[in-house]
Amino acid sequence: MLVALLAGCSTTPDPSSPGSSQTSTPTSTAPSGESAPDEPSTQAPTPEATAESPAPAPSLLVHVSVESGSVVAEVVDLSGGPTVASPPDGDTGTVLTVVVEDPAAPVILDVPEAVGGSVQVAADRTAAVLHADGRLALGLALPKAEGTNGTQARVRWVETAEGAQPGDGPSLVLDVSAVDPAVFPLVVTTQLGASVVASASWGDREGGRSLAVTPTDWGRVSGATGSATAWADLLAVEPEADTPGMETQLQCHLLGARDKATWNLEPWRPDLGLVEYALARCNPT
Repeated sequence: MLVALLAGCSTTPDPSSPGSSQTSTPTSTAPSGESAPDEPSTQAPTPEATAESPAPAPSLLVHVSVESGSVVAEVVDLSGGPTVASPPDGDTGTVLTVVVEDPAAPVILDVPEAVGGSVQVAADRTAAVLHADGRLALGLALPKAEGTNGTQARVRWVETAEGAQPGDGPSLVLDVSAVDPAVFPLVVTTQLGASVVASASWGDREGGRSLAVTPTDWGRVSGATGSATAWADLLAVEPEADTPGMETQLQCHLLGARDKATWNLEPWRPDLGLVEYALARCNPT
């Protein structure tokens, strides 16, 4: 820039050189004892610090309780509307449905009983709220969102610290940032659960001992989150299942047989890898 400025200026002739026609401009001098008038400052004024815009207030607050072993969700309308309890599913979970009117007004979900716990969000957009000791407090299936004219939208639950107070459990916010504002309002449905396993009972199958595992409604749609917690859930219901090969059988059913009425696990089956089990449709001999 300096080169450009110099190139755009003409050279000032020396007044003392012969042939110079430039006359010198008198320089005004302030009288003795008086200071010269201040010249206008060319320095740009320092911008004043601006306060950050406050975060938008949430529109709905979902309180989730898991104390009784079953999931109970209450949706509080923070604009003054009624509090609505989500209906229970077929076992210990519930189906949470919220209507998101404005993309700038968040929906917050909290789990007060998981104080000191954490949130884990899987790549498939399923999520888990864990107790401080790592046990599952609440599982969230992939949320399904539908906008105007039946438009399917991509949303997810993510962890948030917005509005958290000391002693609160982990909180999540419904992330709708990828949704076109033109399709609002959104109706978002999420299956919630507290365990992949509803029950387990021993019997005989194919001439040998077999454990019939009945999954919960959430367990069937729990995705990667359920795969991470299912083995601990099963051992909590039936500790005797802890024999070689049983966990692999459970994972195989989670991957490829979620809709079966029961998942039958046999301790007498060979202890192979998950690929071998999948190739044998979870029943290698």
